[in-house]
Amino acid sequence: MGGRQPDVLIIDKSFLDEYYNQFEQTVKLHPGLKFVPVVYLGTRDDKGIRSLVQFNSCQIVKDEDTMLDAVSELLVPSVRIRFWGVRGSTPCANFENIEYGGNTSCLEIAAPGMDELLIFDSGTGIRNLGNHLERLDEISCKGHIFITHPHWDHIQGFPFFKPFYSAKNKFTIHLPEQYRGGAQEILSGHLTKTFFPVTLDMLDATIEYVTQKEERVDYGHYSIEYFVANHSTKTAIYKIRIGGRVIVYASDNELPLKTTPIRFVEKFQEFVKDADILIHDAQYTLQQYKEREGWGHSAWERVIEVVKPTGVKNLYLTHHDPDTNDAELGRRDRRLQQYVGAPFDKISLTREGAEVRIPVKKPESTLKKGKAKVS
Repeated sequence: MGGRQPDVLIIDKSFLDEYYNQFEQTVKLHPGLKFVPVVYLGTRDDKGIRSLVQFNSCQIVKDEDTMLDAVSELLVPSVRIRFWGVRGSTPCANFENIEYGGNTSCLEIAAPGMDELLIFDSGTGIRNLGNHLERLDEISCKGHIFITHPHWDHIQGFPFFKPFYSAKNKFTIHLPEQYRGGAQEILSGHLTKTFFPVTLDMLDATIEYVTQKEERVDYGHYSIEYFVANHSTKTAIYKIRIGGRVIVYASDNELPLKTTPIRFVEKFQEFVKDADILIHDAQYTLQQYKEREGWGHSAWERVIEVVKPTGVKNLYLTHHDPDTNDAELGRRDRRLQQYVGAPFDKISLTREGAEVRIPVKKPESTLKKGKAKVS
């Protein structure tokens, strides 16, 4: 399946009735397809409906008018966030973890008009992203990869990203400075013959390494800055301004239960204030956290408590513990729904294969049309 991926899939009952087995197998072989929202013209009782469970967004409509309304809404120019990996600590390809996902951290963000990739973290989820890009048969690809920190679960997928092995591709890798050096030094230390058969100098793509600073940097379609997280090594909480929206990605961050002398919680609240979307570490329950204080991760209850007064509009909780199964995550997700509208527009756990769309916000003109007012 080459070429550009569709923005929406419109599927009719008669098609699924006849081809649901083939369709199901096609989706399994092309993991990027599950990001595409589906509008299905049929009913929940139809024969082939089970083949649509692989998609993270599926609207069932009863007539063509409703279908057109649903499709029109999905085609509004939007910033898109794709979750290729949402698990923390270590990948877990267990049956009981498949629904929410077993790959470690990787996030992709895109906006209308962008001709380059914008990726955050290179956990094992980046392997599927690379495979997806290869299947699209693009002539070449380029982009930026912002790594929050060099713990294994955020770089495990780095050498398995297939676009790195093509000379036609070009990437810039960003990482905050660490105790033992900058971006290139840290990654070359991981990719040595002792640990892995491929070293950095064996990658064919043109790769630039940037030791990312905290100040805001403009990259054309978007800008990036970061705040240092409360974690066991220097870790970035990235703030992305794109399409008139503000997205904050805090994959590994511990929100302590008490205010500290350095006022970390207050500084964090100021950094995320009024963000359109916050994606935040919520690896533990409050009970688990009390036995893991200082490990660098947060309790989901504490995240909500801290974020509530900040004006954040949409909250997505991520970095799921590998020992927390789908059943438990499902119960947690349902509990989160009590906070919809009080104060969040949307709140949920992240799922591998899910896409979040938020309409592009056009900048307000500083000049109003019409006659000038004379006073």
